[in-house]
Amino acid sequence: MAIVFDGKAYSLKKKILLTSGMKLLKERGKYLKMATILVGEDSASKIYVNLKKKYIEDIGAELDIYNLPEKSTVDEIKSLIQTLNEDETVSGIMVQLPLPKSILNSKLQIINSIKPEKDVDGLRDGSKFTPPTVKAVLEILSLAINETQKEVNSVCVVGATGMVGKPLVKKLIENEYSVIGVDENTKTLKGKTLKGDALISATGVINLISPDMVKSDAIVIDVGSPFGDIDPRVEENVSFITPVPGGVGPVTISCLAENLLQTV
Repeated sequence: MAIVFDGKAYSLKKKILLTSGMKLLKERGKYLKMATILVGEDSASKIYVNLKKKYIEDIGAELDIYNLPEKSTVDEIKSLIQTLNEDETVSGIMVQLPLPKSILNSKLQIINSIKPEKDVDGLRDGSKFTPPTVKAVLEILSLAINETQKEVNSVCVVGATGMVGKPLVKKLIENEYSVIGVDENTKTLKGKTLKGDALISATGVINLISPDMVKSDAIVIDVGSPFGDIDPRVEENVSFITPVPGGVGPVTISCLAENLLQTV
């Protein structure tokens, strides 16, 4: 029977350490504030932004949410970012994704307008931070290997060229894993996924990964949002799995808070 990872419990443990770290910073006269820009009315994004706000305020920092209309232009968003870049009271800036379809193609242009030292989401070119989702996956993978005592040499990343997958592949290679990079349209997808001692999926395609696509006793990490890439039946044949919701998501928020503390 698979170990089902409890991301909420894990993130609460991290919250204790982060709260202590924030307390020490305040004793040194350092106060941290993050700005999150939310464009449009995406319901899942609103929920996620509010979860981030609660977590970050629970550790003793601040998070201001800037709600912009759905029809905001790229120049209007960049103007707000420039104001926040120049505001010395703002330690970190992030743009909640996904953006509205009308400006989706300008995503990198918008993100790259954030100062590298304030890019706590780690998504712009030259950012000093590892993206929180990537950090979360690496932490969970390490924990899974420790708990299952499995030897993991090969890691299959589904969605390897995406916003999460691309930096994740880079970090996995840096950590000396053999990486099999694929996406949902790979013709030999099943043949590739079966080779992974660990399988990480980050496509957003619901139930893309069925039980017959996963190596027996593998470690499976589901980064699909908001409903999960992994068919729930996969749990029956693997050694470790992360649920959606309650798996990678809460840990990602804790890693974002960790990045914020590292801005000082």
